[in-house]
Amino acid sequence: MNRKWSAVIILSVAVMLQGCGHIAEGKDSMTENKLSVQKHCFGRYEVELPDYMYMYSGNYNFDNFYLDMVTAIRSGNPTLEKDWEKYIKDTIAPDMRKDSIGYGSKIVHQDMKSNPRVIVEYVNTTNGNSSLARLYMFSSFYLKHFPERNEWLLLNGGSIELPRPLPDDQLRQQVQRKLDAQMDDINKIIYKPYPHFAPGFCLDNEYHYYPGRLEKNESYSIYWHSKREGSKTFLSVEVKTYLKGEEADMESRVSKGKLLQLFFPSTTVEVGGMKGELYTSRDKSNPSAREFQWIPSHVETGNHMKPLIKIAGRFDTRDLPPELRDKVSGEELAMWVLESIKMRKGADEDIQMYGH
Repeated sequence: MNRKWSAVIILSVAVMLQGCGHIAEGKDSMTENKLSVQKHCFGRYEVELPDYMYMYSGNYNFDNFYLDMVTAIRSGNPTLEKDWEKYIKDTIAPDMRKDSIGYGSKIVHQDMKSNPRVIVEYVNTTNGNSSLARLYMFSSFYLKHFPERNEWLLLNGGSIELPRPLPDDQLRQQVQRKLDAQMDDINKIIYKPYPHFAPGFCLDNEYHYYPGRLEKNESYSIYWHSKREGSKTFLSVEVKTYLKGEEADMESRVSKGKLLQLFFPSTTVEVGGMKGELYTSRDKSNPSAREFQWIPSHVETGNHMKPLIKIAGRFDTRDLPPELRDKVSGEELAMWVLESIKMRKGADEDIQMYGH
């Protein structure tokens, strides 16, 4: 699905990494080699990767919906609407069985003419002694049509949870209000090929989402993989903005990453405008491959400009064209990719407008 943006760039790395991956103090080495690359846009950021890598998964979790962009896009199937309806009903059918803890669950709303199409399930939580028994719960499923592209997008709405008990009319009003908010946000997903300077989030190189406000729940994880047969080369990037009051959760995730300091040397690398520590190690089973992790040095709750970004990867120089395999190391390739990750121009317009 992603539109390719290939170019020939000069790969310049002025660092020499030693043994287990730390950067040598002293004399730098400079290598200049031509490498065909592709720019990828994800969330608020962009990255340059060798053109043999592709988006394997792209999970986005926002205030009112979530999706995996790789599996969400569908096209060219005349029975897609019926297939989607059957799939959703098959998915929720186990909740309705008499032997299920969710027995009593049912479909309470379905509209196959609206855009997006929608199916809503009431999830019964009153069986057993679960703490969820104090809540009404609803799950929503959406199928968004882009007629100009003849493409469809499959999404899940955020879980709707309301305290019990509520009068029926009040329950219906509150559920409808949350469904309207979900549909409003989903309808703000547009076809907008990258490159561009629009505020908000790239879902891939073709689709874009901007809700017109700052998202409270801004979380996404992208995974790219090599197209080379048998290759284990990959890059994963996780981005999550924590709210004020979530300091403990944030510190828990950051501290786990910083345990690497006890075992591996590191070097400071700037990624997406944030300084952090890069840890590299050799792949014991493959001398041409390097594994690495990058952890930010400073993260702030309530600050969309300083989210928690965690990066992990493995690069194998055997994926490179034959003429480059002996000229570019796995460490150099990792450094170059990390330094190419930047916040896309214009992506922070909403942050500047509405505050951090």
